[in-house]
Amino acid sequence: MTLQKTAREGIKLYAQKMGIAVDFYPPPGSYARQLRELLTKMEINVVLDVGAFIGNYATLLRESGYKGHIISFEPVPDSYDKLHARMHHDPLWSGQPFGLSDENREAQINTFSRGDFNSLLHLRTDAEAAYALDPADHHQTTIQLRRLDSVLMELIQGIQSPRIFMKIDTQGHDVSVVKGATGVLNHILGLQSELPAVQLYDGMTSMPTALEFYASCGFVPIGFHPVNTLRNTQISPEFDVLFNRLETQH
Repeated sequence: MTLQKTAREGIKLYAQKMGIAVDFYPPPGSYARQLRELLTKMEINVVLDVGAFIGNYATLLRESGYKGHIISFEPVPDSYDKLHARMHHDPLWSGQPFGLSDENREAQINTFSRGDFNSLLHLRTDAEAAYALDPADHHQTTIQLRRLDSVLMELIQGIQSPRIFMKIDTQGHDVSVVKGATGVLNHILGLQSELPAVQLYDGMTSMPTALEFYASCGFVPIGFHPVNTLRNTQISPEFDVLFNRLETQH
C-alpha cells in the first residue's frame, strides 16, 4: 500500500469516527459520476445544453472535469443575460438566445421569479402551492423557438469530429425538442431528459410516453436521478434520465 493510499484510508477512518463520510468526487453511484463516466465513455466533445437557464448545468460539467465544447440554449432574455455573463471567460462555452422545439416559431413562455419553473406549459396550481410559488408572480414573455435540425450544422461548424450529447430541461417540452432534431439525430450519441413521475404542468408528456418515444429514436435509458424532491413529503416529481444510443452499447 502506497503512502498516499495509507494516508487516504487514515483520513477516511478518522472522518467515519466523527460521523463524516469521505469519498471520491463525484461520489460513486451519483448523477454527476454517471454523467461524467458516460461522457468519457462516449468521447463526447460537444454538449448541447437545452434549457440552460443561467448556466448551472454547464458549471456542473466543468466541475466534473468535462473540457469540451458547450452550446447553451436559453430563450428568456433575463436568464440569457445571466448565462452570457457566466460563459464570458470560457472560450469553449457559447450561447444562443432562443429555445428549441419541433417548429421554427415565436411563442409565449410562462415565467416566474424562480426561473427554473419557466415553461411553455402552464404550471398546475397544486404544483405552485407545493413549491410555494406566488401565482401573482406569473408573467409571460415572447421568445423565439428553432428546430435543432435547422441550426445544428452551423453551430458545430469548425469543430473537428463532433461527438454530441444533448441535455434537455425545458419543463415539459423535452419531447418536442427531440422531434425538432429529427434530421440530425444520427449525430447525437446520448441524451439527458427531465421526465415527470408526477404531472407538474398541464399537458406535459408522461414518463411512459416519453420513454417509448425516445426508444423509437434509438435511445435506451441507463440512469434515473430524482430532482426537485419535496422535503416535507419526499416526493420526487421529476427525474433526470440519462440515455445512450443503442448502437453505442458495447
